Formats: sequence, C-alpha cells, structure tokens
Amino acid sequence: MTDLMTARSYAELLAGPVAPAPYEYALLFHADGWLARRRAKARFKFLRLLDGRLRRLLHPDERVYFLTSGTATSVAEQFFAGWLAHYYNRRALVFTTERILLLQIDQRQRPGVLMSQLAYTAIADLKSTWDRYCQLRLRNRQKLNFAGVPAADRKYLRTLLADALRVSVPPIIGAPQPGIEHLCPHCLRAVAGIPAACPHCRGAFKSATKAAWLSACFPGLGDLYLGHHGRGVLQFLVGGMAWLGLVIAPLMALATTHRGTIPADYWFQAALELAIIHGIDSAIAYNFALKGLHPAKTVAPPAF
Repeated sequence: MTDLMTARSYAELLAGPVAPAPYEYALLFHADGWLARRRAKARFKFLRLLDGRLRRLLHPDERVYFLTSGTATSVAEQFFAGWLAHYYNRRALVFTTERILLLQIDQRQRPGVLMSQLAYTAIADLKSTWDRYCQLRLRNRQKLNFAGVPAADRKYLRTLLADALRVSVPPIIGAPQPGIEHLCPHCLRAVAGIPAACPHCRGAFKSATKAAWLSACFPGLGDLYLGHHGRGVLQFLVGGMAWLGLVIAPLMALATTHRGTIPADYWFQAALELAIIHGIDSAIAYNFALKGLHPAKTVAPPAF
C-alpha cells in the first residue's frame, strides 16, 4: 500500500489505495492546470521533509489540509539584519483541522527547532497586501506578515480560512484574545511566554537576555549561543574587523612609530561607533531569541 514516503509522486497518493495518514491529500495536492501541478509537486516534496515532525506534533484525529511557506519578518528586521532576517524567519505554515502550525525551516525547507501554533479563533481576517504579503490580522490587533507566499496559495488560503473560521467556536466577548503560542521543543506542548524551562516537562530553554548580553559584549556571541552559527560567525568577523580598524590598528601604528598620541576625540568617536555596532547586534540577537523556544543542551528530568 502506497504511503507518503514510498510514493514517487503526489499523483500516486491521489490514485489510491494509500496507507492511513493524517493528511488530506485531495486538498493538499489539488492541481488543475500545469502551474497547479507544478505547485503540487513542490508541496509533495515539502510535505515529505516535514512528515516526521508533523506526525509528532499532530493531535489524535487532527488532520492537515494545506501547506505553504513564507517569511515572517518586519521592516525593522530587514533594515538591520538584511537577508539574514529572511533566512532565520522562514516558516512552514501548516493548516490543520484544529490550528495553524508555524514551523521554522531552512533554505532547503528542512524543519528547525522553533515551533509555534495559532488557533483559528485568534484570527480576525486574512488578506493579501499590495506589496505581496500574506497578512494575518489577529483579534488581539497583532498583524503577522508573511512574505514569499505564492500568489495562488494566498488566494486559495482565503477560501480555506473562511471555511475554518465559519466552523470555529467564536471567542468570548471581553476575554483576553490569544496570539501565537510557542511549542516546547522537548515535549511539544504550548508554553506561555519565554520561561527558563517548560512548565510541563521541565526542559530548559536558552535565555533571550543572556543572548543580548553576550552580543553586547562582542557581536556574534549571542547568535552562537542561540545556535545561529552562520550569522554568529559573520557578526563575529564584522565585530573583529571593527575592533581591528578602530582600536588595534591605531595602537599598533602608534607603538611602531613611537611618535605622538592619539587624540581623545578619536577615542570618543571610536567608542561611539563600537557601541552602536555592539548595541545593534545585541538588539537583533534579543529579537531573534524571542521568535520561539530555543532548547538548552541540558534537559531537566520531569517532575513527578
């Protein structure tokens, strides 16, 4: 019997018979026309990469009926972090019968450690913006903008989401409206905020404050602590070049020539520039740390 991992194409999953799976293949691979078939083929490969993670995350009887991807980023992140903001903010948007799962993915669409969920009852509306963003407007007045969502997916999602919102239980008037809930990477349960450890399994998380202080001490250290090795090494090199050009090189030149002194105005300007570099990297590291729950290396045993 064919299943997701043995099928050679999405068409085999539509032809049947197929092994039981928590996926609505008819909706996932709905393909009318050449471009639609091309998107279904890409979605088939994407689902295979996420299959192991999704099977652990899904509740009993919960089913997946659509899947796409996008980059959740803000204008400020794009300005200060550039293309790295797109790299670390890529998410798989998995629409199930109960909720929307947001899973961190890399450039090859492989799942990362950060996972979140969004209840349908938390959503007020979905729309496509003029600048090609897929925008989710939440009832708590928060807006989630996802860049890079294909236009056909944005259009299809409006219909699917309208149906989901129609059958969802309406929120209680006056009650606090939920937003995104992060999922513990250890036990996969929802956790409020960014605590030091999961209240359910006691699995430890990395600290956003510690990441910020480490990057304030030297650019890149906070990212290395969070596990963002590519950005950490890059920022470490940028910080090293700044220190080399502003501090080390002038001191070496002074020691070599043995003439004169470096004016105090220069040191003030150098200190200001270094403070800006360290401060920006510290703020970026803190912001990325709040994107989800980064698991610490050590996991505390469950409390009985």
